[in-house]
Amino acid sequence: MEDHKLRASFDEEFDRLRELVRRHKVCWEVWPEYHIDREGKRIQIGFELNLIATHRHSESIIEPGCPECMKIYEDLRRIAHWIIPKKEFDTSYEIGVFDASIHYSSQRRFRPEVILTIKILHREGFDRPVGADQVQELNEMEEKLGRLGASQGKWESRQ
Repeated sequence: MEDHKLRASFDEEFDRLRELVRRHKVCWEVWPEYHIDREGKRIQIGFELNLIATHRHSESIIEPGCPECMKIYEDLRRIAHWIIPKKEFDTSYEIGVFDASIHYSSQRRFRPEVILTIKILHREGFDRPVGADQVQELNEMEEKLGRLGASQGKWESRQ
């Protein structure tokens, strides 16, 4: 009976997150995270995964940091916590603070956006080169985003 309740709870949360992805037209981008060593050599040490959501507002002027921005950011945090792997790896995940900015990208036709950043780094020895664990975990997170209906790069509606 407990397994049935856990499964129902998981399904309900999945459905709620899927609705948030659809409502905010969530997409994602991945960027390398670099460190410059003492010799000036640039070393990739991890990834930055950006969750990007549309800011729809009833007024023609959008105020950065408005209550709607905060609501979208909190919805993105819920998605972020769901996609972050629960297994203990040699990896840390840093969810960026709310930056109270509206972002615009030509890739997404300059739609007003709120962005949440997740850094995927080594748990210890932050300046070590990116490893297989970080790549595997990034792939797992992207797969979960896809299951929720999010798209890489720009929003694509999936019915």
